[in-house]
Amino acid sequence: MSKSVVYVGGLSEDASDDHLRALLEAYGVVAHAAVIRYKHSGKSAGYGFVQLSSREEALRAVAALDGARIGGNCLRLYVTGALER
Repeated sequence: MSKSVVYVGGLSEDASDDHLRALLEAYGVVAHAAVIRYKHSGKSAGYGFVQLSSREEALRAVAALDGARIGGNCLRLYVTGALER
């Protein structure tokens, strides 16, 4: 089974892993979601990664959410690659 990783940029400063997971759950099975944080402040760096169970799910999420405005921010998504399992 091949899992695909999606980069999600344009997240708010207060974005959480749970928020990121909820955002992409409508498009497939989320195996893992992580918002990248600044080391010293703990605030969101504005981007994160979500691992979906298939490339098709990842592409569906990108098609639906790339360019969408959430909380005043414009999201940028793209598929970064696949993880073989």
